[in-house]
Amino acid sequence: MDTSFITICLVLVGIIFIPFFLFNMSGKSASKKVKEAAKALSTKNKLTISQSELWGNSYIGIDEKEQKIVFLKFSENEIYERVVAISSIKDCMILEQRKFFKVKNKKDSHLEKLDLKITLKSGQPFELNFYDETLNYSEDFEVKRIEKWKSLINQFLTVDEKAKQVA
Repeated sequence: MDTSFITICLVLVGIIFIPFFLFNMSGKSASKKVKEAAKALSTKNKLTISQSELWGNSYIGIDEKEQKIVFLKFSENEIYERVVAISSIKDCMILEQRKFFKVKNKKDSHLEKLDLKITLKSGQPFELNFYDETLNYSEDFEVKRIEKWKSLINQFLTVDEKAKQVA
């Protein structure tokens, strides 16, 4: 009787915890893949990343010495890579796309897309996508993350402008 009870308990515990374990392992392998790609891109461009952030299938980092930004985004069939010299950036701003709706006489909104729009001194703009609801259904502090990186990039732009004024 004790053996059958223990066997049933072990089977139930296994049924409950094995899916969590497998889900956790698959998430770690995806983030490991992103880390390896970021390291390879940094090595290829001879960069030493001093600050970085990894979330979901995206990575952003900055080499403060070389003044370059590295951005990676994995999708199902491609990898978007971008390395940008901060000295070539003219402007940096947040593009936020929200859907507004009304629930019981209260206005509410839902984040659909979040991009960091960077305009180069040549006038060419491009966007670094931090969140897209068609790719990720759950938000993970992307608004705070994008504000942090916008602030960090603008901080380097300000230091660069002050250095030019002094010279």
